[in-house]
Amino acid sequence: MTEITGPVQLLAVGFRDSAQFKGRIAEEIDRLERSDTIRVLDFVFLHRDATTGTLVRMDYEGPEGEGMATLLADGNGDSAEPASGGAFRLTPGDIREAADALEPGTSAGFLIFEHVWARELKLAIAETDGVAFAEGFLTPEAVAAIAG
Repeated sequence: MTEITGPVQLLAVGFRDSAQFKGRIAEEIDRLERSDTIRVLDFVFLHRDATTGTLVRMDYEGPEGEGMATLLADGNGDSAEPASGGAFRLTPGDIREAADALEPGTSAGFLIFEHVWARELKLAIAETDGVAFAEGFLTPEAVAAIAG
């Protein structure tokens, strides 16, 4: 596996029962990877079947065969230990809880990816003895207030 040198983000997304999955998200992730903007490290997608209520899971297992989905499958769902070693404060129990809370027809996706585009910026900050102490995304409302 390539060394992770860019910032890493967890993105968790919920989908209503009206969601129309036609490949648009997968196409965009693929485009971002091909352009070396991001690199997917792990993902799990959960869907509660509208008719049967069965939980359907699609996941990615990295070279070591471990990831978020492995934590779900190996019975560690009650663990208080964060799945990411504490980086995201997301425990296997949190993922299991999200899966259990899905209503029929709804879905949830968890994606962990490296921001490849920011590798050199991160390196420049480190070489200048800078330390990131906060990061995150602003809501559209916050951006409007700043730009306003």
